Amino acid sequence: MRRFNTTTGFPTPAAEKAHSLDLNELVIHNRPSTYFLRASGDRPELGIAKGDVLIVDRSLNPREGDIAIVVEDNELHLKEVTPLAIRSWTNANLQGAPTLEVFFGIVTWIMHETRSKR
Repeated sequence: MRRFNTTTGFPTPAAEKAHSLDLNELVIHNRPSTYFLRASGDRPELGIAKGDVLIVDRSLNPREGDIAIVVEDNELHLKEVTPLAIRSWTNANLQGAPTLEVFFGIVTWIMHETRSKR
C-alpha cells in the first residue's frame, strides 16, 4: 500500500519521504475493544448518514458530547452523551438494576463515502 501525507490536492513527488499514514494506527487505539458498525439510518444532527461506517471503542468511558452506541430492546442505537445518560448508565451498572438502555461503546470515528455509486 502506498501512503501519502497531504492536506489537499495531489501529493508531490516528495510525498513518499513524508510520514506515512496507517488507518489502523489512526482509528484503532484498543484493538480488542474496537468494532466497525454500519449505520442503518440517517442521524444528521450527529453527522451520520445511512451506510456510514462507525468505529466504536468499547473500552472508553462516556463523556458529555460523545456519540454513544446503546442497546435498547436488543437493538443498537446512537445517542449523544449527556450528564443524565452517564448517571443512568453508571447507576444501572453499580446497582445491577434493569435499565431501558445499556451502554455499548463510544463512536470515535465516522467514515463515509464521498463518491456517489452509479
